[in-house]
Amino acid sequence: AAAPEQAAPAPPAPAPYYDPCGAPMPPPQAFVVARVQAPAAGAGGDDLNDLLGEVLTTDTSVVGHGMVPDFHCLGCDHQVMRCDEYVWCDGVEYMFFRNNYPSFEKMRVRLSRQQGCSAYCCQCSWKSAHSHASLADVAEGLRWRQVGGA
Repeated sequence: AAAPEQAAPAPPAPAPYYDPCGAPMPPPQAFVVARVQAPAAGAGGDDLNDLLGEVLTTDTSVVGHGMVPDFHCLGCDHQVMRCDEYVWCDGVEYMFFRNNYPSFEKMRVRLSRQQGCSAYCCQCSWKSAHSHASLADVAEGLRWRQVGGA
């Protein structure tokens, strides 16, 4: 007699977007690295032009901490806040942002100084990134969108 065929094991279930209490899970990529820009074709080694280009392309719309213009969360319907020269500490949780957003003074207890980085948050999500990371890269995996004039 032929042996009965065994069904292949089912693939593992995807991780839930919300924890058992209904809070959003932290993003899988907690830190966003800035992408290296490839030099334009035919670009020579003109150091002055390179320096001028860096200065002119640096986003200076937020200095210190404040709301990022035209960067909005579709999950909690709040504007995204950015804290320059900081990253979020390990172990920061959803309820911390629900209770303390948008007060920088209250949130500072869970921020760690790190030059060249920025900590982003809304009332339901958070992420740390290199200061030169694009907003599209920062928003990846979250419900953050550039709206309006962006």
